[in-house]
Amino acid sequence: MQKRNLISVVIPTYNHYGRGTSLSNLIESLLLKSNEKFLGEIIVVDNGDSSVVDDLESVNEKIRVVSETKIGLNYARNTGVRNANFDIVAFIDDDIMVSTDWASSIIEGHSNDGILCVGGAVLVDKKDLVKYPYWFSNYFLKFLFPPSFPTQAGVIHPPHFLIGANMSFKRKTFDVFGLFDIELDRKGKNLLSNGDIEFIMRIPADKVWYEPQAIVFEEIPKRRLTRRFMTRRLFWQGISDYIMVRKRGLDDFYDRNEIFFTFSFFRKVKALIVNGHFFEVFCMFIRQLGFRFGRFYLKIRRRA
Repeated sequence: MQKRNLISVVIPTYNHYGRGTSLSNLIESLLLKSNEKFLGEIIVVDNGDSSVVDDLESVNEKIRVVSETKIGLNYARNTGVRNANFDIVAFIDDDIMVSTDWASSIIEGHSNDGILCVGGAVLVDKKDLVKYPYWFSNYFLKFLFPPSFPTQAGVIHPPHFLIGANMSFKRKTFDVFGLFDIELDRKGKNLLSNGDIEFIMRIPADKVWYEPQAIVFEEIPKRRLTRRFMTRRLFWQGISDYIMVRKRGLDDFYDRNEIFFTFSFFRKVKALIVNGHFFEVFCMFIRQLGFRFGRFYLKIRRRA
């Protein structure tokens, strides 16, 4: 199999509770025979002196551990790109597992003429065991991962979209469109987002492909199903929205009716109140608050 037909898998990892077990499960799923034969290398990017990466390189000769001391998911992703040696660079989160057909499906998607980006679904692992609180709805689910994906392979269209837990690119894409924006996505314990979406938005829409068999599975930690977490998540989402709009303008922004006080926004608020969804309304206003705080966040960060 030629080098150009293999994948460089990039796994950014940050040292915090539970990552050791999750990362081991991910590596095990990647090293299944059905996946490994399509992998040129597995690059684990240690973002913050992570003890969970100790001895990983001894597990398999394809595993390499590289270090990125600047804390931030996009710093780590960019380090992965710089160290990638194969023509397809795939990014997956360190707390997921890939399906048995994941790697072959990524290769299949990239075999289509002109395609630069391929991704697949991110599904809830052990879905039947997840107990959502009564207030949890698809509105909240979309801030963890998309609530739905297309059913067939092809160029992906709104309202569907790909996310950073399961995305891949031709290596040459980064030569044309640059690297991930370091002002976006997670930095340690803050909950910035949109770095994956912002990068994919740089690529012409007809070159972004959805592959239905390229599936990954993610558990939803109980701490993410709390009102405290969702309040924080929506506030940081608003800040991320501000940064996105500031960089790309409103024309391409996907949620413009949720960051401005439009007629559509208040009509939705009214419907939610009538049906008793008060916490969802509260979080919608928290997102608006975060958006308005975004300007000050950038000023504070750039002075630091």
